Amino acid sequence: MSNLELQEIPLNASDWKYSGEGNMKIVFTYTGSEPSLNNWLLQLNKGEESSTLAAQLERRRDARTFSTLVVGPLIGRQYILEQRLVRVPHEFLSLLSERTQSRPAHRTHTHIDVNQGVGVLVPNMLAESSVTVELKPKWGFLPQSSSIAPANSVKHRVCRYCMHQHLKHKTPSKLCPLDLYSSTPNRINRALDALAESPQNNLRVFVNGVVTDAAHVEWSELKRVLVHILLKEQILVRLQRLQRELDVLDIEGVFPVYERAVECGVGANEPSVDDWVEAVGLFQTQMGRSDKQVVLEYLLSMVLKDVSVMVMIEKWPVENGEMPEYKVAVVDTEPKKLAKMARYRDLSQDIVDNYLKLHPHPSSQKQCYE
Repeated sequence: MSNLELQEIPLNASDWKYSGEGNMKIVFTYTGSEPSLNNWLLQLNKGEESSTLAAQLERRRDARTFSTLVVGPLIGRQYILEQRLVRVPHEFLSLLSERTQSRPAHRTHTHIDVNQGVGVLVPNMLAESSVTVELKPKWGFLPQSSSIAPANSVKHRVCRYCMHQHLKHKTPSKLCPLDLYSSTPNRINRALDALAESPQNNLRVFVNGVVTDAAHVEWSELKRVLVHILLKEQILVRLQRLQRELDVLDIEGVFPVYERAVECGVGANEPSVDDWVEAVGLFQTQMGRSDKQVVLEYLLSMVLKDVSVMVMIEKWPVENGEMPEYKVAVVDTEPKKLAKMARYRDLSQDIVDNYLKLHPHPSSQKQCYE
């Protein structure tokens, strides 16, 4: 495969400032004077890379194509950030790793992968004089599939996130994502307050590109602006609708379809980019529901249940209560793997079993509302 897509750019570790990280990626803001890098962020992988440069480039290219040609047509191409694939030398990565300080304590057990050869440049959503809010809204609907076993009927009443909290945390968050996905300002405000109280990995606030506790910004004013933007853009409404329409059967109904597809040889290999593009086209035109299509639609729903929504308010603080200029982007759009289907089934059942163990009687169970 040709390396023409892999840009060679001047990289100096002292020109890059740590901005934040997730489980798999770490992000740096450019602070140097090279015009071609102004207003760009560098995304790098964490962990340990063992594949060849050509294999890394192909994987990065496929992820970019998936974001652009698969997720983009579903949620709106205007929400997908441009990606530039760049060569990152080992020496640069080693120096950058040594210089990276002030990381959150719970992240310091992982490090920049100094063996990777490909980084990704994306437009800077963490600019100076701005406030950026990163929301990971998670699952946005109550499944109504008839495939859900009677013993698991709690799924119809308590949303996945609220049940999962009891498996993950001793003190569950007060957030119900269904409030965030609603079109009701009071409910969205309630969800944002719950996120501010217990952000977990569902809320991050950046002021001038630096992660900041929500308590250290004018939270009531920021909420006002956020609610206006979310209602105007309707991006969460769109995500909710797509999650539901792509996941009609729930994992309890999809997994037998997946097993049947594997037996027939259809699901033996991970989907190619062409498979994903075809699946989106069939979903949008409602042209067919083969076993392969049902499984791919479910995996697309899982992608949309795990994206993050970035809202950059370009000038902060807001003057005279006016609505500022802003930009919205959807990130973390990587494809999900067929190999994880059994894990999805098992985790779903673990979440339900744990919740029912803690709340065996319907009278003690939460009621979530869309």
